Amino acid sequence: MCGISGIFNFSKKSINLKTITKKFVDHQKKRGPDFSSIWESEDKLICFGHNRLSIIDLSVNANQPFISNDKNYVITFNGEIYNFLEIKKKLLEQKIKFKSNSDTEVIIESYKFWGIDFLNKLRGMFSFALYDIKQKKLILARDPFGIKPLYYSIKNGAFYFASEAKSLLFAPSISNEFSNVGLVSYYLWGNMQEPHTLYKDIKSLSKGTYKIIDCYGNHKTINYANIKDEIINLGNLKINNENEADEYLKEIISETTKYHLIADVPTSFMLSSGIDSSVLVASADNKNNCSAITLDFENNNKNLNESVLAKKTSIINSIPHKIELIKEIEIKNLIEIFFKKMDLPTNDGLNNFIFSHKANLNNIKVILSGVGGDEFFFGYPSFKRLPKIKSIVSKLPNNKWLDLKFRNYFYKFLKKNKLNTKLSGLYGYGSSIDTAFLLQRALFLPHELNDFLASEQIKLGLDELDIFENLKSDVDGINDEKLKIMYLEIKYYLCSKLLKDCDWASMSNSVEMRLPFIDWFFFKKLIPLLKTNITINKSKLAKIFASNLPNEIFKRKKTGFGLPYQSYLKLFGQNQLNYSHQIKDWSVFSVNNYLKNQ
Repeated sequence: MCGISGIFNFSKKSINLKTITKKFVDHQKKRGPDFSSIWESEDKLICFGHNRLSIIDLSVNANQPFISNDKNYVITFNGEIYNFLEIKKKLLEQKIKFKSNSDTEVIIESYKFWGIDFLNKLRGMFSFALYDIKQKKLILARDPFGIKPLYYSIKNGAFYFASEAKSLLFAPSISNEFSNVGLVSYYLWGNMQEPHTLYKDIKSLSKGTYKIIDCYGNHKTINYANIKDEIINLGNLKINNENEADEYLKEIISETTKYHLIADVPTSFMLSSGIDSSVLVASADNKNNCSAITLDFENNNKNLNESVLAKKTSIINSIPHKIELIKEIEIKNLIEIFFKKMDLPTNDGLNNFIFSHKANLNNIKVILSGVGGDEFFFGYPSFKRLPKIKSIVSKLPNNKWLDLKFRNYFYKFLKKNKLNTKLSGLYGYGSSIDTAFLLQRALFLPHELNDFLASEQIKLGLDELDIFENLKSDVDGINDEKLKIMYLEIKYYLCSKLLKDCDWASMSNSVEMRLPFIDWFFFKKLIPLLKTNITINKSKLAKIFASNLPNEIFKRKKTGFGLPYQSYLKLFGQNQLNYSHQIKDWSVFSVNNYLKNQ
């Protein structure tokens, strides 16, 4: 797990590649404190930077940027390829030689042997830049779910890239001017929707894509892995009964956990009292190199205390367990650091930041998280709530006048009384799953954006974001309502918010966060099961691992990993909420503090 960066000067203009790349590397030092290096081609056409967090093959042989045996290829790679040993075995059978035990070298040799289609063989999380020295061709790629980020900018005849968007601002030609679509995206969702960022000049390489740039600056982007296509096209699994379904589900979960425990350093589970993280612990066959860590907050409501049940899970599974108490006196300082390190504005991520901060203090380099369980096993309220909203609202007459009254007069009433203003969009948005999802997940609805942005900014941002057409297109072709909601949750919440925040929040503390549920191979095995008549949900997930879980886990009400944002706001002098829910106040506070730290 690392930080990558570089410049491809295809126009051959006068650019000091090494000086700029060093600034990228210096900014991303926390992503990889174990080793950093810069490589520049002899013709001064390209420069790669790398920050290394050593997880697999701890020797110097695996340092990056990594040059192939034949000296024709160079790579800077961020991520983990969990099945690299299996791929390497096939390459060794073809008499291909290796000089390291790293997954990095496997990527280079796989590309040389299979071509770009080798991406479909990779089981893991990754973003990388690979340069073909002879052909003077640059290839960038990102994993199917976009777990590992990759930002880029094409300015004045050069292609710049890095693991963090803010790194690119150190390039003199890249402007820090904000984009209207980025600002609108934040106030709508609480985060940026890719490929947009806060900055006009910086884009995100979309998940499941690769980009090829030649020495003339010609470039093309190709989608090699598409989540929606898999949901639509994967067929039903032939399952005869519920017992077979249980065995199949247990097998694929145990398999993905096994792969995600591959490391040359100890690994630790982020263990809460919830089903997702507890199931991961229970599913691990080999726990010899494992531990678990749980957060407990001083003066926390005892009903929200995760440590008691987490301790029971760790005892049943015979793994060492550490409970980290977060004292109130620490919180303000941690929040201030959190905003300084934040890569792009978000209203989430503080929980993962605190978790990884404590992991780092305990010399833990790798933590496993249960993120993805709610999306894949229908754990969010949206899976039940959205069909109900659609059922009720779709029976009402289609009346534009009434919709206008809701958005104007009812909205003003709700706002004045600090009630949930999203209710003003119920009539207009509630009649279909796609727009009802916006109602559910939006931070602020489009007609609320005037509180934060100028009218022209809103218009330009909404036009570029094209949210309603995109939402409609997103669910088109997916017949099952639960799978529609699943895809929307994956695209707009999991990939655009949770995974993005998991990355920067953990890596800013020099900790690698692994997500066993967010695995392309696991996902493609799970979807056919979800299309059967067997009910698959969070309860099922817990049931199949019941022998390794405390009985109380089946009775505990779902709470999620929530934080008392209202209490945190008071630490900074904000004693009264301005909105109906603390997350809205926190979101405004968050973006304002991000801007202060620019």
